[in-house]
Amino acid sequence: MKILFGLLIIPILLLSGYQAFGQQVSMGDAPHEVIKVTIDETSTAHVTHEINSTAANLKPIQVDTINGDMSNLAVTDSNGNPVEYAKIQKTPLSVIINASQRNMTLIKYDLANVVTNTDGVWKWNYYEPQDTDFTAFHFPKGVDMVWANGRPVYLGNLGLGQHGNGFTLQYVINEPVNIQTVQLAGKNFAVGVRTVAGVGSYAFDQSLKAYSFNVDKANIPITVIIPQDLLSGPYVVTINGNATLHQEFHYNATHAWIGLDPVKSGTVQITGGAVGQGQTTPPGSSDSATVGSNPPSSDNSGVSGSGLNVPSDNTSIYLVIGGIIAAGVAGIIIVKKTRSKPVPKP
Repeated sequence: MKILFGLLIIPILLLSGYQAFGQQVSMGDAPHEVIKVTIDETSTAHVTHEINSTAANLKPIQVDTINGDMSNLAVTDSNGNPVEYAKIQKTPLSVIINASQRNMTLIKYDLANVVTNTDGVWKWNYYEPQDTDFTAFHFPKGVDMVWANGRPVYLGNLGLGQHGNGFTLQYVINEPVNIQTVQLAGKNFAVGVRTVAGVGSYAFDQSLKAYSFNVDKANIPITVIIPQDLLSGPYVVTINGNATLHQEFHYNATHAWIGLDPVKSGTVQITGGAVGQGQTTPPGSSDSATVGSNPPSSDNSGVSGSGLNVPSDNTSIYLVIGGIIAAGVAGIIIVKKTRSKPVPKP
């Protein structure tokens, strides 16, 4: 590893300004870069900054890193050869690289414990460096949906891309699915409730066109996967009789996925538009769904097998979601996903 000592000679005036205004130190132009973040099962984020050619600019390039407990910092070209660099010790750390004829510069490092686990829900208040064009997130195996700024996003086998000042990211690894079988007109319908909160007291009221259950914790994401042949939309969701925010965020040929994050514990009730009158699936959805552990049967309205397995095609899906956060407006985009490999424990 080569460190560019020449860039460490900073004018006294700049040093004085750094001591008073550490966040405003600048020694080079902003880069054209994309950040790739791979989160493993141990809550460590493996970060790569991909910086495009700096050959057109004779000035150094200053790259702001993501704030966190950094280790294993390395700066290389696309072939893995070391690249000279300097550092500005501020929060977050900045890396200075010289202009060159290389097409790509890679800055890699790890951020330990950047994602925190509370009651089984992993959370990261992510703030994107201001010089970044785009951040692509890749998640551990067992994550097929996330919550971005409190809104559910179905990933399937894809990843999540973000552009903006930052957002709050939440996800659950191998999220449990609670299953209730509802009988209607001689058929069995399996309703899935995905959450790490405790749920129970399931009930289906055909006259009210409503499905309900109790939840024992507040502020825990919940996803209800409901057969449209049992209860079709549009849906109204309440908690203890009061309307609560929800989103119908994913459909396939048989099921609707309804996401909510109630601020109170109590009784969740989902009221539909019709009972047992078929599907209201938007066009372009996939062909089948698997919810829960019911045995295969021709009478369970498309529900068979075990686990939660919604097939998806291999094409890229791009979904933009606007979210207003404290720092500004952020966009969420789904991109192709590469599962991270488990990190062996020492």
